[in-house]
Amino acid sequence: MSSEKTHVMNTAGAIELDLSVSHGAVNVTVDPTAVHGRVRVHTAATEGTVADAVNDTLFTEHGNKLTVSVPDDTAGGIGGSYSVMQVGGNVVSFNGGVINTGTMTGMTISNGDIWVGGRQVVAGGRVVAEQGTVVSGATGTITVDVVLPAGSSLAVNTKNAETTVRGDLEAIRFDARNGSLQAGGVKVLEAETHNGSVLVDRVETELEASTHNGSITIGAYNGRRGSARTHNGDVTISATSASSGRLAARTHNGNIRVRGASHLDLKTSTHNGRVW
Repeated sequence: MSSEKTHVMNTAGAIELDLSVSHGAVNVTVDPTAVHGRVRVHTAATEGTVADAVNDTLFTEHGNKLTVSVPDDTAGGIGGSYSVMQVGGNVVSFNGGVINTGTMTGMTISNGDIWVGGRQVVAGGRVVAEQGTVVSGATGTITVDVVLPAGSSLAVNTKNAETTVRGDLEAIRFDARNGSLQAGGVKVLEAETHNGSVLVDRVETELEASTHNGSITIGAYNGRRGSARTHNGDVTISATSASSGRLAARTHNGNIRVRGASHLDLKTSTHNGRVW
C-alpha cells in the first residue's frame, strides 16, 4: 500500500512545469517520444503528514503550463495557552509560530490539542493516547517522478529536495534552501541554493548559478552570458569555442577552474583558494 497522485497533461507536446515540494526527491526524465507530460507524486506512507501531503497535492493546468503544488509535510500550527511543554524528557518553549526542527518535526499544537505523527495525543487538555504508546513522527519520503516531452521547461521550488534531470530542457529554474541539482543539457539555467551543489552537463545560452555552501560544475558552457558564484565551494566550468561574451566565476572559500575561456571576457575571484 502507498499514497500517490498522478496527472497527465491534456495538451500534447512541450510543457512548462512549475513544481513546488518541500522535501523528498524530484526525478525528471525528458522523453523525446512522449506526447503528453505526466507527473506522479508518491510515498510509501499510507497515513500521517507525508501521506496527507501527497493526497492534497494540487495540479493546475492552463494550456501548456502545469503547476504542481505539494503541501509542506512538516508544517503545523501552534496555538492555545501553552508556553512550555515537555515531550519525551525534552522541554520545549515557544510563543506562537511553527516548530519544524529536530525531534519536533511532525508535531502540531493547536488550541491546546496536540498531534504527533498524525496521531492525536492530547484533546481538550486530556491525554488521549494510552500509557506506553509510542508515537512516531512523519514517516516516508515524497518522490516526484516527471516525464516531459522534448522542448519542455522546468521550475522547481523546494526546501529540502534533491532534483535530477535526465535529458535536455529549454530552461531550468531551481530554487532550494537545501538541495542539489543534477541535470543534462539546458539552454537557460537559473539555479540558486543555500546548501547544495549544481552539476549540469551542458549550458547552451545563459548561466546564472549561485550557492552558499556547495560546488558549481558546468561540463560544457556554450553560452553568451554566464555567472557562477559560491561562498564555500569550488567552481568548475569548461567553456567551448561556441561560447561568447562575459563569464564570471567567483567564490569566497574554494578553487576556481575555468578551461577553454581565453576568448571570453573572463572575471574570476576567490578569497581562500586557487584560480587556474
